Amino acid sequence: MVRASGGPLREVKIELGVVVLVIISAYFLTLGLDLAAWQEALGVLVVASLGAGWVVLRARAVARRRVAEGGGHGGL
Repeated sequence: MVRASGGPLREVKIELGVVVLVIISAYFLTLGLDLAAWQEALGVLVVASLGAGWVVLRARAVARRRVAEGGGHGGL
């Protein structure tokens, strides 16, 4: 039997998937709005930047917690 635990960054991977879905939703939302092309691009860029920032902060927090627990860098 093979088990897939997802590794130490499992929570971050799930949140990354959610962020990607939010970015795709924002893209489709901007297509439905009557905006200029630069406004659509800016809207998606803002959502993507906020999502990327969230994932980076969460990954850093999980990595710090692993190091504090003695997991070290080898487990990442």
